[in-house]
Amino acid sequence: CVPSLAIAQESTAPDSNKKEFLGLRFGVGLSLTIDVGEDDRVESASVINGIVRVENENNAVARVMLESHYFFRPKDPFPWFGVDPANWGHGPFVALQPGTNEIIEAVAIGWMWGFRRGDGQNATTDSWNIGIGMVVDPNVQVLGEGLAPNKPLPAGETQIRYKEEDQYGVLILTSFSF
Repeated sequence: CVPSLAIAQESTAPDSNKKEFLGLRFGVGLSLTIDVGEDDRVESASVINGIVRVENENNAVARVMLESHYFFRPKDPFPWFGVDPANWGHGPFVALQPGTNEIIEAVAIGWMWGFRRGDGQNATTDSWNIGIGMVVDPNVQVLGEGLAPNKPLPAGETQIRYKEEDQYGVLILTSFSF
């Protein structure tokens, strides 16, 4: 699976920028997922002279996701940059990718840090957020059992077989609100 990089509306954004799903309010985001599963995502493969040749694999997937987060307010400045406590927060987030073939094609959870623009109590609601987490893709296409890239087909087989399996990945998520 893969890490995700998402751009979304923060919870302080107007309600018109949010969509509700399963009781949570989500903003739209852009993500990058990088697989850490054992098998590569294989979009297409062929047999050339009896050898399995992968034509297209994609272990880093860019996608649109829905993202929601909750921030805790710290009492101290941000450790490395001295950001005023009123201008930053941190907390859990959840993200999901709605699907065309499946209701949900990917789900992610993680921890996020958010930084507002402006100084102290004069900070705006505009923010930049960055998070790290884990994503699960429940229906990833990989080569079927016994097939391996650049290896001969198993005895008695003449074509490529695929299967779907769960893949996991590391998620890097960034979101913006304006």
